[in-house]
Amino acid sequence: MRETIQKFGRSLSAMVMPNIGAFIAWGLITAMFIPGGWLPNEHLAKMVSPMLKYLLPTLIAFAAGKNVSGYRGGVAGAVAAMGVIIGTDTPMFLGAMLMGPLAGWCVKKFDNLVKGKVGAGFEMLVDNFSLGIIAMLLAIAGYLLIGGVVEGLSNALGTGVNWMLRHKLNPLLSLIVDPAKVLFLNNAVNHGIMTPLGIQQAAEMGHSMLFLVDPNPGPGLGILLACWVFGKGMTRQSAPGAAIIQIFGGIHEIYFPYVLARPILLLPVIIGNVCALFFFTLTDFGLVAPASPGSLISIILMSPKGRVLVGILGVLISTAITFILSIPIIKSRPDFQGENENAPSDGNGNPVNPISGVIRKIVFACDAGMGSSALGATRFKARLMKNGLGAITCVNSAVDSIPEDADIVVCQSNLAGRVHGHEVVKITNFITDPALDSLLERLKKGAETGAETEAEKESAKETEKVMEIEPERETGVLRIKNILTGLPSESKGEAILRAGHMLEASGYVDPGYAESMLEREKIVSTYMGMGLAIPHGTSETKALVKESGIVVLQYPEGVDFGDEKARLVIGIAGVGDAHLEILAKISSALDDEEVLERLSVTGNPEDIFNTLR
Repeated sequence: MRETIQKFGRSLSAMVMPNIGAFIAWGLITAMFIPGGWLPNEHLAKMVSPMLKYLLPTLIAFAAGKNVSGYRGGVAGAVAAMGVIIGTDTPMFLGAMLMGPLAGWCVKKFDNLVKGKVGAGFEMLVDNFSLGIIAMLLAIAGYLLIGGVVEGLSNALGTGVNWMLRHKLNPLLSLIVDPAKVLFLNNAVNHGIMTPLGIQQAAEMGHSMLFLVDPNPGPGLGILLACWVFGKGMTRQSAPGAAIIQIFGGIHEIYFPYVLARPILLLPVIIGNVCALFFFTLTDFGLVAPASPGSLISIILMSPKGRVLVGILGVLISTAITFILSIPIIKSRPDFQGENENAPSDGNGNPVNPISGVIRKIVFACDAGMGSSALGATRFKARLMKNGLGAITCVNSAVDSIPEDADIVVCQSNLAGRVHGHEVVKITNFITDPALDSLLERLKKGAETGAETEAEKESAKETEKVMEIEPERETGVLRIKNILTGLPSESKGEAILRAGHMLEASGYVDPGYAESMLEREKIVSTYMGMGLAIPHGTSETKALVKESGIVVLQYPEGVDFGDEKARLVIGIAGVGDAHLEILAKISSALDDEEVLERLSVTGNPEDIFNTLR
């Protein structure tokens, strides 16, 4: 049940999070130019209403549809949402959050239904008309039916919020929001629920306190300050850096592990936020737009003109109350950060054998893959560079979207159960956790002792790989005969035509595709950097592609692509959108400069073939 709720919450958050920049832009325009704003301007203020009614809901619907069914789903979601947007006078954020996923689902179902059944050359026709018809039908349904239902629901929710405002019950929202936050549902609660309701309230009242229920950094700051002053050991050492990140960076995930290590600290957090919300209710204070991230800086920027000090005071009240109530709890056990299980395990706590030899990729994971994990990855990457381990890739991601090639996943202990198939290093904080020190030492030792063994393993893997693909050497997407090495330099046009004619000769494309590759080059250069160019045809000539294929031309002395020289020219043709997948595979295979350099000078086509397959 909990996983279902988390998944639903993340889907809500994923509709809004990619568009936070647009919300901030609208919020700044609102705060500055409306009557009573910082710089009142009647002409510029005309942007506020259209952005609220049309732009923001459309962006939400597009993101929602895209999350379900890619770009086609996004387009369908945006068109479908216009039905509910135009059909009502209420800002249709909830309508967009309904129509976007629905449109994406419909597109996905249709695509699955016709997959493999569309004749060659008709893919674009079917794609465009099916998308247009689905979007049209959903827009009509939204305009005639769904818009009214959603408007009724929005009005009911608005009535509930107004009732809470009249009866001064807003502070009770903290009883639900704060426990959900420390379970890493903060993005879902804030951006999936509070932000849409707050925007509708702000449209009526000019501000909304709902924008402060989740983003208030005060309670978290109070916890961290108490740990700094009264804690010991790792609890005290890690708290100062975390406090700075909390108040100025607005990354609330930084204090969650402290609360989870001592769950009773949730009581000071709730009480501190209740007091702040009570203060905001008494003073009728709210923000004009969402504060994202939830930092003191964001709250100041989104405060109404002349009321900045009220917002700051509310944050300080919640900080002080949380700090005071946390003191006896922390004094009773001043160092609870050291109680961490650091033994290698999978996400379910089962011990695993640590990866031996060279570790190539470390992934820092958090619930949303944005705040705390990005911070942790950045800081640990700096430590790797300082210790001469810069070759190790260190990235961040959402815990449910961990790359398959990750060697080690670093995440908070309570998220480890959602990691499968990878070794997990559990931590309590991303700043100075002992587990990170242990991991760094392990990497340093591995760099000294494991390189030779790992090289032998990789060699064995490559041998197996070649054996597996042997039957496809002459018939697959990449064929050994379509790899030419040691070619003398020639002009860009000649190289592109050579690649195009090889695609034609191999039966991948019909005549005329080579010329379309030249036309594509005139639009935007296909030079990718690092001595690599990937010419391909225009979208208008997809009908000439019979099957997906690639050819590789190696020019050790290079071919001039503008001011750069390409030593590898890889011509591609993809059926439908298959060329995008081919591009992704090539990019993944060649993202190592050493590999790219080797393939640019090798005289053995087998080397290139085995690397790109």
